[in-house]
Amino acid sequence: MKSQFAKSLLAVALGALAVPALAAIQIKEELYVVGQSPEVIKELVDAGTVEVDHVTSEGFELYSGTGVKQYLDSKNIVYFDMQEVSEKVFADYPTHAEITRKLVAAQAKNPRVMKLFSIGKSIKGKDLLVMKISDNVEADEIEPEFKYISSMHGDEITGREMTVAMIEEIAEKYGKDRAITDLVNNTEIFIMPSMNPDGSELRQRGNARGVDLNRNFPDITRDRESTLAGREIENQAVMKFQGTRQFALSANFHGGTIVANYPWDSKYDLHPLNDFIIDLSLTYADLNPEMSRSREFERGITNGAAWYVVRGGMQDWSYLWHNDLQITLEVSHDKWPNYADIPGFYRSNRNSMFNYMLQVHRGAGFVFPRPGLKGTVNIKQVSPASKDMGTYAFNESQFYKVLPDGDYVYTIQERSTSTKQQINVRVDRNTLHPNGNYVRLN
Repeated sequence: MKSQFAKSLLAVALGALAVPALAAIQIKEELYVVGQSPEVIKELVDAGTVEVDHVTSEGFELYSGTGVKQYLDSKNIVYFDMQEVSEKVFADYPTHAEITRKLVAAQAKNPRVMKLFSIGKSIKGKDLLVMKISDNVEADEIEPEFKYISSMHGDEITGREMTVAMIEEIAEKYGKDRAITDLVNNTEIFIMPSMNPDGSELRQRGNARGVDLNRNFPDITRDRESTLAGREIENQAVMKFQGTRQFALSANFHGGTIVANYPWDSKYDLHPLNDFIIDLSLTYADLNPEMSRSREFERGITNGAAWYVVRGGMQDWSYLWHNDLQITLEVSHDKWPNYADIPGFYRSNRNSMFNYMLQVHRGAGFVFPRPGLKGTVNIKQVSPASKDMGTYAFNESQFYKVLPDGDYVYTIQERSTSTKQQINVRVDRNTLHPNGNYVRLN
């Protein structure tokens, strides 16, 4: 019965919407389908004409062009329109201009460690703002680099408010709180509260063109290269920005349920660092009471593809092409919770957010004194087990990678010479090295 439902839905409702598999869906209908089995999800996603999100035992979200709502009505399938949210809920939230003023105020409060800048413009011309946080904020230091991005789905707003609250807290407490001060002094932190300001203004998932930005990155299962061609302008801005940095660990915030989601999203193979990524995810989930006690997800975490497949998502792209290990954080069941509840969400997530940032120091790297060098590094773990961890590219004369605790041998090959260098490094989760765990090479 459920299989027949899936086939009928694809053949009848989606047939009229058929688009090439790689084309971006322009979202017109945002529905929550109640009580349907997750068994239909794979077929829906593979059709390439709808997007499915937030699959739970209660139902799932369904995004498409037009026509699906009419078909669901004809089959008496229960759903509701997620765009029909009380105007009162929206009214209390800050506008993009008000968020910008908050960020400008945080920078003014502590300009020594805060630098606000734009990495580009949205379709409607809004600045895509990033706050850099570091003890020498005007300098590009050799330190582990960490990134938070929120609200690439414009209607998932809680993360935007929490990241702004975190920026404000750091601005207030730097130099007063030892843990915050140590983290900022030894890390380059970048926080982007809103990747999709147009979508938030329009109270919709997609950008101003109705395109889901978390289905618009290069996909690891079908794209041979990470190219800007055909990407939305907001995705292009993030991709260009990522290409200028050396991010080693990051996360992106969403809403609609509460769980830490780890790669891969687009394929069922286990990630090469699967056990380590689970451990990293738990460093967030374990300190979030509602996440850790989830009845839907064991210990508050889930593998992405095991939950539902996402193609063209940010977290898979960031690791495959940039060695930036990333997880996806769903932080509120309601996408637009009452604004008065936002401080409570930040209190529930605050320790998790800081603890996860600290994990970027679970790694090791190297730096050359000469600028502009490129090459590869092979990493072998020698204890507690012997294991080849893979070969990775480096550029700009530096490299850093988060890794499980243990001892490693890095074999470094510069592109311009046949000479190889070997260094021994140790990774320990309990050690915060001054400016990061780097070996200075000759």
